[in-house]
Amino acid sequence: MASIRKEIAVMAPAAFAWDAVRDYGALHTRLVPGLVTNTVLENDAKIRVVTFSDGLVLREHIIAVDDDIRRLVWSIEGEPFEHHNASVEIIDEGANCRVVWTADMLPHGLAETVATIMDNGLDVTKRTLEAAANAKGEAVSQSGSTQPPSVFCSTRKPTLHHVCLFVSDLEASTKFYTSGLGLVVRKQFDDIVGQRGAGAFPFGVASVFLEAGVGRYIELHPAGGGTMSPPGFPLNHLALSVDDVDAAYERAVSAGGTAIDIPVPNEKWGGTPLDVVMSGDHPESMRMAFIQGPDGELIELYRSTFVC
Repeated sequence: MASIRKEIAVMAPAAFAWDAVRDYGALHTRLVPGLVTNTVLENDAKIRVVTFSDGLVLREHIIAVDDDIRRLVWSIEGEPFEHHNASVEIIDEGANCRVVWTADMLPHGLAETVATIMDNGLDVTKRTLEAAANAKGEAVSQSGSTQPPSVFCSTRKPTLHHVCLFVSDLEASTKFYTSGLGLVVRKQFDDIVGQRGAGAFPFGVASVFLEAGVGRYIELHPAGGGTMSPPGFPLNHLALSVDDVDAAYERAVSAGGTAIDIPVPNEKWGGTPLDVVMSGDHPESMRMAFIQGPDGELIELYRSTFVC
């Protein structure tokens, strides 16, 4: 029998997270929206029928809801499993918590697929719970301060993080992407501030990050008469999260990437690796670089100093 255990740290109180988990009929709204599109309870809430975004439908028998140890146990009935038993437990870690998901199953051949689903599910669960806790003023960071979850998180391999658009009216565009397209504002920053030995210097550009998937964003910058003129309009650049900005930059140059002057007030910066702070109510620091691809496309390489 294959046994899998996955866990993830969540910047939200255990009681808050457990309240969402024990509300097992709201799986598609309170824990994994997007991955699960609908949840229906049957047989006096003993059966949970779960519909996934790819059309898969599973019937889950709810075995136990234990408020004392904050543990939900269920079993999937029928295909594709010969046997399945799983649980989610919320571990209290003071101001924050840890979500632990375990699963036992047959046949063994399903283990890899299930492990991927569990990884994706925990990632969405983390972001959903942290966003909900922040909205209610209950999110507490690892340092103990109340703040929204970080937008910029470290990664081990190149991953598409966001695409950036320059817009003529930041407020109007933000309203369109939220009210018109249903996206959610994850964070807003007042400016980007470069950090050098000679001192800090502002870019003079604000930004809004709209969540467009798990760890994927659309970044809006105001164009207007701003000092940071976009090389392209409205699409400015795509951003890749990398493990080592300097190494990634050198590798890109060696492969034919070209440097580009980034217009910054009273500063000369050719897009080489630079430490910056995204300033605002909840600032985030990172290291970034810009380079152009073969057709002149602008690519940002970044690595956060914040580890999710």
